[in-house]
Amino acid sequence: MVEGTATGEHLPSLSAISEAQWASLARRRIFFGHQSVGYNIMDGVADLLAANPQIRLTVTESRELDSSQAPAFRHASIGRNSYPLEKLEDFAAVSHRGFGADGGIGMVKLCFEDVGPDTDAGALFGEYRKRMAELRALHPGLTIVHFTMPLKEPENWKGYVRKKLRGEPLEVESNAVRNRYNALLRQAYEGTEPIFDVARLESTLPDGRRTFSRRGADTVYVLAPLHTDDGGHLNAAARRMVAEQLLILLARLEAPAPAAAASSSGG
Repeated sequence: MVEGTATGEHLPSLSAISEAQWASLARRRIFFGHQSVGYNIMDGVADLLAANPQIRLTVTESRELDSSQAPAFRHASIGRNSYPLEKLEDFAAVSHRGFGADGGIGMVKLCFEDVGPDTDAGALFGEYRKRMAELRALHPGLTIVHFTMPLKEPENWKGYVRKKLRGEPLEVESNAVRNRYNALLRQAYEGTEPIFDVARLESTLPDGRRTFSRRGADTVYVLAPLHTDDGGHLNAAARRMVAEQLLILLARLEAPAPAAAASSSGG
């Protein structure tokens, strides 16, 4: 189902970012820990860099971070799907040794596979918030960009019938958990720390309306069929759309003031 009114509004484009902002971003040390949807996003980043030579970012897949390395946008897989706490621990371990006194930008994205119908979204987000606070305490100059959890497309009617006959949980139940986790993340950080809202981008159509399922009286936002070919991962157009919004968000982040960066404990 689709809700809302077609607004005609458009997402910001790369042209909204100045050469000075791109140059400033290229001087930042960035690490992005993720799994498969993260690779979709990074494929989108590669697409955009190839088409926009004014963005001179150095992008490399590596988890070997060291504060003496030249600035770059590094990314790598972390942990294992279905083990979100392992991912958070792995991200913290890589980040601890990778960010020096000049801070940098850290990002970790959990996956739709990291929760199921019985997952306690509150407990999981509590662990996330605790571990991000611990990391920031060690690296006061670090900017953490908080990612919402990706969504999945609901089953088609054949998949619905098959799961009902087998007594298997429906995707709406897991999407409801993802929605709860994302609501907690927005509530905690919106207006105070940067959020990259993957879930909102995934559930929003180009005209501004959002796709959803019903679970009783609840609205459960879902991955829009337009954005996926397999029900979970981003297709070519969607990966570029999401990557563009990520680059814009990163380019608009302000680098920490020298005094704040100097107080960092390094790592």
